[in-house]
Amino acid sequence: MSTPLEPSASPEQIVFSDGTTADLVRKDDGWVIQIDGVAQSHVGDPAQPPKLASIRWMLAALGDRAPRRAAHLGGALLALPRAVAHRWPESAQTVVELEPALVELTRSRFPLPTGITMETAEARSWLEANPGSEHDAIVIDIFVGNRIPPAFTSLECMDAARAALSAQGRLVLNSVAGPDLLFTRRELATLRTLFEHVAMIVQGSALAGARFGNATLIASDSPIDAAPIRSAIAGDPSMGALVTDIDPIIDGAAPIRDADELWSPVPNLPDASAALKLLEQARQAVETLRPPRT
Repeated sequence: MSTPLEPSASPEQIVFSDGTTADLVRKDDGWVIQIDGVAQSHVGDPAQPPKLASIRWMLAALGDRAPRRAAHLGGALLALPRAVAHRWPESAQTVVELEPALVELTRSRFPLPTGITMETAEARSWLEANPGSEHDAIVIDIFVGNRIPPAFTSLECMDAARAALSAQGRLVLNSVAGPDLLFTRRELATLRTLFEHVAMIVQGSALAGARFGNATLIASDSPIDAAPIRSAIAGDPSMGALVTDIDPIIDGAAPIRDADELWSPVPNLPDASAALKLLEQARQAVETLRPPRT
């Protein structure tokens, strides 16, 4: 989940296996997949910081040590795996993506960097089939219609992830912080039930309930070194901050279980359509004032 983007000319439509669609949009700095006007993934120059704040936060959450083996549940354009490959080219990464259209798009249009392999599989089933696989990092970044589905919010899912991690391994979740924080509190409670150490990157305004935003959740049985994470997000325009004292946020919230069938909340994003329409009208007006080419 991220913020709405400005319109771009002639987006390419991607049709998913369930009949829903997304737009592949060409930007000056790369390509973006958008669903309902919301950016889900971006691929550009790997030497530049990732375009989306959520990707920068997850990259920071991995810390400063190269993961020997990493698994990414959810693929899209592989923004985070590409950033990891650029930073730590020696890491072996597996990307698990259910949607064949995204797998084909990535393989045909955006070649995989060295060290990255893709599997077309249901991510929860893949996770449960890989206990003892000793991954140093597992990233869960799965959204359906801008919401996290129940299979990736529960204690049972996080327990399967823990079983696939090495003793020093780290679980990173791309999540959300809604205005009432109930979902976020329950996710943190779920992680706290299983892991010795839990932290979160979030904007202060989202944590205070003033707006809907992203939250990157971090969990490990090994201590989480805060210094490299804080250093990585220092000065970031997103204004994200690392929170390590999460017990006051949990405040007695109950862990999420599969039986709860709990989706993340519907994003409460500002409607920027009117402003975007005015920007497009202004662009067209400027074009009409330019002298004809000779």
